Amino acid sequence: METSRYTLPLLLVAISSLLSLSAQMTGNFKCGEPGDSNTTCRSLVGYSTKNATTYASIQTLFAVESLRSILEANNLPLSTPGAQRVNPNQLVRVPIPCTCSNGTGVSTTGVPVYTVKQGDTLFAIASELFGGLVRFQRISEMNKIPDANEIDIGQRVWIPLPCSCDKVNGGDVVHYAHVVKSGSSLGAVAAQFGTDNGTLALLNGISGDAPLLADYPLDVPLRACSSSVRNNSLDASSMLLPNGSYSITANDCIRCSCEASNNWTLSCEAAQLRPTTWSTCPPSRCPGADNLFLGNTTSTSCGPRSCAYAGYSSQTIFTTLSPDSCSDSGPSGNFASTLSPSFSFVVVLFQCALFCVLLL
Repeated sequence: METSRYTLPLLLVAISSLLSLSAQMTGNFKCGEPGDSNTTCRSLVGYSTKNATTYASIQTLFAVESLRSILEANNLPLSTPGAQRVNPNQLVRVPIPCTCSNGTGVSTTGVPVYTVKQGDTLFAIASELFGGLVRFQRISEMNKIPDANEIDIGQRVWIPLPCSCDKVNGGDVVHYAHVVKSGSSLGAVAAQFGTDNGTLALLNGISGDAPLLADYPLDVPLRACSSSVRNNSLDASSMLLPNGSYSITANDCIRCSCEASNNWTLSCEAAQLRPTTWSTCPPSRCPGADNLFLGNTTSTSCGPRSCAYAGYSSQTIFTTLSPDSCSDSGPSGNFASTLSPSFSFVVVLFQCALFCVLLL
C-alpha cells in the first residue's frame, strides 16, 4: 500500500512536466516581434526519410530552385548527380526561403507546395513525407483547411516549414530546423551543433535540460563565418554560410567556403568555372597591394595580410585587404606599470594592517 500511495502523485507530476514541455515545443520558430515589418532570409532544415530517395527528389519536394543549392549546403562536389541515392535516415540540409511575419518565421508562401495523392493524410504528409519538420495542425491552419481529416486528391497544400532570420546574441547565424530524435536533451543537441543550452532554451521557449519531445523541430542557430562582403553586394543575402558549406557566386566566378578550421572566416577564391552572364570573369586584384589577387596572402612587417572577397556588382568583383595588425587598437603603454598603482595600494594596506597588529 505504501507504494500505491506515492505512485499516483509521481505519475501526475511526470504527466504535468511532459505536458508543460509539450506546450513549449510547438514547432513554430520565433522571428522578430509582432507588428514588425516582414523580413526575409535563407534558412536551413534538416531532412531525413525512412525510405531511400535522391537529391533530385528532395529538390523537387522542397521546391529548391537549383540542385546546386543543396550540394553547396551539404559541402558536396558540384559533379554530384541529382540521381545519386540518399540512404534511409541520411540527413540532408535543405535551404529554404524564410519570411518573418507577426513574430513567427515560416518558409515563404507557396514554398513548398505539395499535391495530395490517393491515400494521403495531413499527418502522413507532415510526419513521413516531410520528416516531422512541420506539424499537421500547422499545415491545416496555414491552408485554412476546416477539417484536417478531410483533404482531396489533387488538392495543393502549402507546407509552412519553420525558420527564422533573427540575430542571436547580437550576431548573424543561420537558423537550422533540427528534428529531435528520441532520448535527446538540450545538452546533447547543443554539443552536436556547437552552441549552448541557454541559447537553445531561450530560442525554443524551454526551461531546464529535460528530455526533448521526439519528432519535433528545434530551432538551432548555426554559427556563420565572418566576411568582408558589402551590404550592397548582389549576393549579400546569400553569403551567410555555416561551417561545412560553400557558395558559388559572382556569376560563377567566385567560390566561397566556411570552415571552422579557417578561424571562422569566409575563404574565397576563383571558382574556375565558365561565367554565366559575363564573357570572362573580371580581375580580382586587391586595391593597395601589388599583384595581390583574391585568395592570396602576403607577408608584411605587421604580419600576413590576405586579399578577401567583398562582393560584386553587375560589372565588378570587389576585393579588400584584411586588416593590418599594426593598426589594431588595444591597450597602450606598459601593462605592468598599469597594474603598479593597485599593487602599491595593496602593499600600503598590508603595512598598515601589520602596524596595527604590532600595536596590539
